[in-house]
Amino acid sequence: MNVDMIVNDVKGAVEPYVAKGQDAVTLSFETIKQANTIVFDGVQDLFRTNLDAGKGLYTAAQSSYEKIRADGVKAVVSKPVAYVPEGRELVVGACKQSLTIVTKAGEELYGVARKGLGDLGAKLTGSTTVSGEVKKAKATVRKTAKKASASAKKVADAE
Repeated sequence: MNVDMIVNDVKGAVEPYVAKGQDAVTLSFETIKQANTIVFDGVQDLFRTNLDAGKGLYTAAQSSYEKIRADGVKAVVSKPVAYVPEGRELVVGACKQSLTIVTKAGEELYGVARKGLGDLGAKLTGSTTVSGEVKKAKATVRKTAKKASASAKKVADAE
């Protein structure tokens, strides 16, 4: 009988930690899922941007090559700059857009990581999370609005 009491005491003391651990794993998984979505979308945008720039450069090089074939070697030797493909704007534009995409994804990842760590810390310490407080505030506002509309209906019906 004494052993049963000890087992029950230990079980009662451990169960809250197990629940917190499960909540922490669930919250961490959700944070990682959000971060994965941000990274995946960012990589896709980056790939598309650079692929489009590469296609544009290929087209410019191909047209320059066709121009060289049509004009001949003597024309190219006399004015070689005229046969250089026009791709500077494509490369610069792709670099700027890539920087914008990476910066945006980084900021979003920072926000998700910060919120996830804050919620995780709050969950482990037992305090309410910021998002939990917002949910509670919204619920309170809804209840108050329902009570106010019910009171307004009663007053309107009484008149």
